[in-house]
Amino acid sequence: MDDATLRSRLWDGFARLQVLLGRHAMQGAVIERPGVVASVVPAAPDSPTLNAAVALEPDEAVRHLADIAERWRAARVRRWGVWVDSAADQTTRALRSAGLTLTASSPGMGADLRDLYIPSTNGEVPHADLRTVGRVNDLAYGNPDQRLERTLTPLPRGMLRGFKAEFQGVPAAVALAMHHGEDCGVSFVATAPEARRRGLASLVMRGTLHDALENGCTSTTLQATDVGLRLYDSLGFRRLCDMQLWEQRR
Repeated sequence: MDDATLRSRLWDGFARLQVLLGRHAMQGAVIERPGVVASVVPAAPDSPTLNAAVALEPDEAVRHLADIAERWRAARVRRWGVWVDSAADQTTRALRSAGLTLTASSPGMGADLRDLYIPSTNGEVPHADLRTVGRVNDLAYGNPDQRLERTLTPLPRGMLRGFKAEFQGVPAAVALAMHHGEDCGVSFVATAPEARRRGLASLVMRGTLHDALENGCTSTTLQATDVGLRLYDSLGFRRLCDMQLWEQRR
């Protein structure tokens, strides 16, 4: 599978997750325009990831930005962002000219599942509910306000597939998968601090990808963190693009 196909699936899955979060998390709303989707979550006015637009067609995103920004202002959102492929030079220049600042850049990665060696985990990676996935992410990222647990718990069942690995009888590593078309989009991969360096993240990823194969997916994509980059490299993911977040603060 070529990089262009994987990159298209990556951004499509990323946008679908943004829509899901915006529509169901904390009574948010979704804005859909040609080439761009955005979420408006007034309950999290300082979150530029919950209040964010995903530029599926970067030039179109710029054209609709003023209209979307007005919706955020009306909802009293103080911080919002635009996700865009760093290769879209004209768009990133336009965002900078509009007063936005580049605040994050993460590798977008993907792989053809048929190219990966994904052995069965023999039941060591059971399914996890969304509350558990959020709770372990909050532990991993040091969120005392349980923001990720509160974000994920209201999402509808059946659209996302959670997985967990345990340490000392307690869920300690998790991942979330969204099957869309033939792609398995992976997100919210995290390990609790006390359980790190025990291979649990690798185990939970293998379980997630094995489940994707069993359910007819042909590819997998994700947005990597610096911490997870080595893991994804070891599993056979390859880098497709840099996913940039341009942010506006009021």
